[in-house]
Amino acid sequence: MKDHRLAYAIPVVGAVALLVFSLLVYAGFLTSSWGTLFACIPAVVVTIVVVGGMACGMLLFEAEEDETAEEARRLDGTAIFDWFGKRLDRLVHRSRIAH
Repeated sequence: MKDHRLAYAIPVVGAVALLVFSLLVYAGFLTSSWGTLFACIPAVVVTIVVVGGMACGMLLFEAEEDETAEEARRLDGTAIFDWFGKRLDRLVHRSRIAH
């Protein structure tokens, strides 16, 4: 293969398929309704292909979207902790001055 990242396609799709089919078998043992579960296999296979394809696409293209200016202004993740830390430092500094 030219692109070694394509080698991830089979293990990723295989892992997704193993997870989904193991849950399907578990549901079959719990409900004893195997006919209904076998009728769902086409939808399950489509789900496996879609989820596996999205995971493989993410691995293949390694694409990340650039952060927009609006997203950069929004406080989320560690920026919230930084904001709280600054506020706490100001509070501590003001309380030292007051005493």
